[in-house]
Amino acid sequence: MRLNSSIKLGFLAVTLNITAIGAAWTTPQIAVAAPVPASKAVYHQFQMYWKNAIHSTSSLVQARKYLLNHIDEVGPWQATLMTLQLENLQKVKLADLDQKMYTELFQHVLSEAHSKIGYEQQLTYSRLLREIKDPAVRKLLQEASDLGFKLETSEGMYYPIINYEMYKKFQPYVKPDIVAYIDIMAAESNQPTTSDAALIITWNELIHRTLEKEAFLNNFPSSNRTSAVQNSLYVSYLFYGSDNSPAYDWYTEEEIRTIDPEVKRAYEKAVAMREPNTKSVLLDTVEKILHLLDESNDELTPEIKEIIEQVEKQFANE
Repeated sequence: MRLNSSIKLGFLAVTLNITAIGAAWTTPQIAVAAPVPASKAVYHQFQMYWKNAIHSTSSLVQARKYLLNHIDEVGPWQATLMTLQLENLQKVKLADLDQKMYTELFQHVLSEAHSKIGYEQQLTYSRLLREIKDPAVRKLLQEASDLGFKLETSEGMYYPIINYEMYKKFQPYVKPDIVAYIDIMAAESNQPTTSDAALIITWNELIHRTLEKEAFLNNFPSSNRTSAVQNSLYVSYLFYGSDNSPAYDWYTEEEIRTIDPEVKRAYEKAVAMREPNTKSVLLDTVEKILHLLDESNDELTPEIKEIIEQVEKQFANE
């Protein structure tokens, strides 16, 4: 799923200089840090790469490789800070790279190469570089690969995204909120929720991802990444689906819309699997809607719409 410009700007609004990582973390079970002098040396070396990386692609490549190789030598606070600094830099570079790829030449060359490879095949840099001869396009693809980006396609367009699966290598060393944040982001970068305005994950997975984000907001309200998670929580998907994968069928002649049986089964499964004493406004709402659907013969009623509207307002990040 390609994020619209307002959401992308919301992600880029995170400042490059992080002064506070979070106020209420507990200590996770993490790898034991190296002695303080070694830890400081690693931290200061990364800061040198990080400062240069703001203006230098090669320095960002160095910063990324250095953190992958040395994060186990620092404590959890430093590991968390460096991980978020790396992500911030990748977000800034991503916006720049996205603009460079959003050209007629790049899109045309990628489309031709993808056609030769086969649209059913996974899109990888190695396969593309074997097909593409244009030096400018090859250089851009190699840069994206070196910087740790994945290439995605949606609605006929090709664009880079951050490969959050790589960030899982940092999880043993960072604070609990960032462990959870990486899981949330990796799920989306590994398999987008939507493509071409259609859900491309199951309803069970959609519900799981949405509840995971709500749990993050409940568990880590002071996290440095709370706003990012809230921006990625699409409550409307949970209750209405997407344009090409609606939760309710289209209006009949009687102007009645009824819920897709698959969606209702997914709702019922989520409610049945709810752990005792789980705090979840979204699950509470699903339970209310299921009750009303049973009373209305699965019809989308004005009362259900009003309930959904109130929940959407509650989770809006304004």
